[in-house]
Amino acid sequence: MIHRTSTLAVAAAATAGLLAAGGAPALGSPHARAALISTPKLVIHETSSTITVKGPHRFSAGRVSVTLIAHKGEQEVGFFRLHKGYTYADAKRDFAAFFSSQTPTPAGIKALNRVVRHVTLYGGFDTGTGHKTVSGSVVLPRAGTYLVINDDQGPGSVPPVRLHVTKRVGNRVTPTSSATVKAITAKRFRGATTLPAAGTITFKNESTNSPHFLALQHVKAGTTRKQVIAALNSGPGGSGPNPFENGTAGTDALGMGQSQTLTYKLPAGTYAEMCFFPDLQTGMPHALMGMVRIVHLR
Repeated sequence: MIHRTSTLAVAAAATAGLLAAGGAPALGSPHARAALISTPKLVIHETSSTITVKGPHRFSAGRVSVTLIAHKGEQEVGFFRLHKGYTYADAKRDFAAFFSSQTPTPAGIKALNRVVRHVTLYGGFDTGTGHKTVSGSVVLPRAGTYLVINDDQGPGSVPPVRLHVTKRVGNRVTPTSSATVKAITAKRFRGATTLPAAGTITFKNESTNSPHFLALQHVKAGTTRKQVIAALNSGPGGSGPNPFENGTAGTDALGMGQSQTLTYKLPAGTYAEMCFFPDLQTGMPHALMGMVRIVHLR
């Protein structure tokens, strides 16, 4: 449920995943390690008006490998689970209420908070610009029905695909990650400041009060955090210098305590880490409030 960074001054709402797989012990000895099982692989094809999920739609709880292939421009996919008593129609209505105005209204902010209270966000992927494919993994940790949404325009624009997850039966291989980025409660990023230009990273939401997502945006060498924030707040067509270069990729939103991996290939250089999830009190995108950090891809 996010609008991508190209909207800049418009908030983004979205969907996330637990990283570590701590399975139940195998039958027999209570101290035996859980069996290692194969990881389901989903290949998702998207346009702005379609979503096709190839791969199993029923599997046991745990890690899921995902590849997103964009057709006709940048695309985004999200994974989430609705809480009991809250329907997809409710999520569509609340999402639409929040984005019904360029300036968040009290009613819209209440609607946003209903979404966050009643939907668990398990992450996802944004292909970004300059390439058509991004991949990684999310973890769907418990039995239930999960929704895969085309997040190009948020919930409701395209019917979701349902995944039926059964009880966990074993552990799955954790992908090798060369760096970890963390979102924290203070609406800031922490973790590694040097990331791979081509490789796999882990993104964790360690915040206790809000979903977050990670957008990697290529910027001009020497660009500062303050310059990025100023450019975002000036909006499209602002009078200040434009620090942005071609080259982006990112995740969809992660709920509190959730984590996922992200595999990408981007030009080496200076990047801004940004989160555009809307603040739950004001509706302002987190990046405009200062959730920006400068890192280097090598």
